[in-house]
Amino acid sequence: MRYIQTIIGFISLCCILFSSPFSSQSFAADFTADYDISYAVSPSGTTIVTQNVTLTNNQTKLYPKQFSIVIDTDKIKNVIAYDNKGVISPKITQADGKTTILLPFNEQVVGMGKTLPFTLRYEHGDIASKYGNIWEINIPGIENDPTIGAYTVSVQTPPSFGSNAYMTPPPSTNRKWTKDQMIKGGISAAYGNQQDYSVNLTYELENPKLTPVLYEIALPPDTAFQKVQIKNVEPKPKSIRIDDDGNWLGTFQLEGGQKIDVLAQLLVSTFIKQRADFQKRIIDPPNYTKSQIFWESEEPVIKKIASTSKTAQDIYTFVVNKLTYDYNRINQPYVRKGAMGALKEPNTALCSEFTDLFIAIARSAGIPAREIVGYAHTTNTKLRPLSIVGDVLHAWPEYYDSERNIWVPVDPTWGNTTKGIDYFTKLDFNHIAFAIHGLSSETPYPAGSYKQGTIPKKNVIVSVSDVRPSTPVSSLKTTVDVPSVVTLGYPLEGVVNIQNTGGNTLETLRVAIESDPFPLTISKTETNIPPYGIISIPISIQTKGFIPQGKGKIVITANGESSTFFYDMKPMYWLLIPAGLCIIGGILLIWTLISRKK
Repeated sequence: MRYIQTIIGFISLCCILFSSPFSSQSFAADFTADYDISYAVSPSGTTIVTQNVTLTNNQTKLYPKQFSIVIDTDKIKNVIAYDNKGVISPKITQADGKTTILLPFNEQVVGMGKTLPFTLRYEHGDIASKYGNIWEINIPGIENDPTIGAYTVSVQTPPSFGSNAYMTPPPSTNRKWTKDQMIKGGISAAYGNQQDYSVNLTYELENPKLTPVLYEIALPPDTAFQKVQIKNVEPKPKSIRIDDDGNWLGTFQLEGGQKIDVLAQLLVSTFIKQRADFQKRIIDPPNYTKSQIFWESEEPVIKKIASTSKTAQDIYTFVVNKLTYDYNRINQPYVRKGAMGALKEPNTALCSEFTDLFIAIARSAGIPAREIVGYAHTTNTKLRPLSIVGDVLHAWPEYYDSERNIWVPVDPTWGNTTKGIDYFTKLDFNHIAFAIHGLSSETPYPAGSYKQGTIPKKNVIVSVSDVRPSTPVSSLKTTVDVPSVVTLGYPLEGVVNIQNTGGNTLETLRVAIESDPFPLTISKTETNIPPYGIISIPISIQTKGFIPQGKGKIVITANGESSTFFYDMKPMYWLLIPAGLCIIGGILLIWTLISRKK
């Protein structure tokens, strides 16, 4: 989190001294500064910041001469200030994206315990920002400095922002935040219910072999905090299946030597709270607590950490405090170091190291954990960096909450780089999952990884969408794979295939299958069928009798939509007709040959 830095100048006899209350321990014996700060956010997002500051002398012969504040943005304007003697003329300089405000006081207050109150007010353009449907507010924290006495913060937002999605930490007393809260990372809040994104992905596939090959690619899936609507995929996949991690895996067939670009257009909605319509998946915990490459949960050093950091929050806090993000590695060739590599070089971590270390410790502690690789929107890559090779993706871990039976996402990387913003009890609207790694620490590969050639390409394009995903409409395609002709007395074997051709997950599919004239009744209910997903139901109809030639039918009803398929019925003796015709033909041929010899 960005810190507010202040500098106070004071005079003792003829000597002018300057000291920073955030770095000088000795200054605490000379002055104490009490702050009451308010942030009033307008409907446009511009924030009026009012700092009421009181300086208290702790020495007899010193008095404060001037006050300076350095703000980590250049979006500061309309600065005014005053003390008991009237308006202060501020001196403002801006450089390197920062604003420095210097206030020379109008009065000199000398004497032990004497106070000098003053007010600084300015417009701040970086406190509140709107992205898509969501307003976000981020208020800088402060360092734990002994020169700061009381420190309170209040925040006002307009009703037009909508409902509050989260506010961390919540205010302490009287709707205000205190010094103890602000030194832990400041205030983070968001307003709105869901964020909608337009996502365009390109997957470059190539089959170098001479024979056909089936390829599976990972498309962004539904999760407890994300809903996906596929607008279009070209070329169309043969099908999409959901693996045990919840990934959506699309299948494509490439002929020998063939190259194709799969273009996927999606709408993705993200949520802070768990989706009420999301169907939970029960997991087998041992599958998500075992050691894997990059998640070395059986290593003694990992076990030792897990013996003291036993809860998910303990592990999150350990990782946030243990590792340091290395911005220099972003422009270097990417090397994934894993959990052990993170511990050996804690000051050179990227998001993959924060994620891998969290997962390894959690698994060692018996907490199921896995990795999410995807897209994360950020307006400040210093505070919220992205660092996965490909299209500059991001990685974060999830742990399994056995009481709620859901995977809970957390982001220790951004918890570290923002100096304490809470990314444990809530995430945000800015994370989109592309691929889930649980049963494997490496696969499936996320969108942005499927590239051919050496020319850099932008294969992941994400933007906020003005289009809210439409209400799901059931769209089913039913086919029956059975012989077109059946011989009575032999069983009719086949498969009924029902494909979800809509763009949303089909939450429930109820199927009824009947046949005539031979009895067959099948009732089946399937859930959580992804777009292009196929449900295959085997059928076996026992035919019998000597019914004259005719037609039989199979009736399939899927979610109230009926389809009828016909097949020809032939009596068993019709199998003898070809043999009889052969015999007759043979007899005629022999008779003809004998007749010619005569």
